[in-house]
Amino acid sequence: MAPDNPETVRGTCSFCGDIVTGRHAIIEYETDSGRPGVWAECPSCGEVVDPTHAQ
Repeated sequence: MAPDNPETVRGTCSFCGDIVTGRHAIIEYETDSGRPGVWAECPSCGEVVDPTHAQ
């Protein structure tokens, strides 16, 4: 994953299924296991989501 590139796909919205990119990131963090995490605003529905763990 290239977090510095705003076009990097971070995942999908768990509400509407739209693609969420780095451009939509609100906060980036590192999990306890050392993996990157992100909370982002969906560009379609506006919900704040964790696109990396969308179901």
